[in-house]
Amino acid sequence: MRTACLLLPWLLAGLVCAVWVLQSDHFAAAHGLALILWLGGAWLVHAELRRQPEGLLAWDGQSWNWEAQGVQCVGELRSRLDWQQGVLLEFQSLDGRGFWLWLERGMAPLMWESLRRAVYAPAAPALPALPAQQEAGS
Repeated sequence: MRTACLLLPWLLAGLVCAVWVLQSDHFAAAHGLALILWLGGAWLVHAELRRQPEGLLAWDGQSWNWEAQGVQCVGELRSRLDWQQGVLLEFQSLDGRGFWLWLERGMAPLMWESLRRAVYAPAAPALPALPAQQEAGS
């Protein structure tokens, strides 16, 4: 789905440019510029498809943890787009770093419903600290 969302606008732009060139009497500089921009779009789509972060996302009941390439960060997760079979999430770490995660059911089908419930579940309130026990005989 992510691939389709990235490729579809690029393909439609190519189709519009092709129709525009075919309906013109001659190939002009504007056509060449459009072709260059369309090819640049292909490079951007390719770069974005390769850039998807890979790691482990975990919910502990109070916060989200993201671990990738040996680096772990804690933060908040917000759903930005949900279409039942996939979600676009924004992860904002406590140290201010943020990034987007595109998750699809096919990545972990057995855990999908649990993930979706955790995304929308409110954080559990922190338990109050237990008072220190007094020593016997004091």
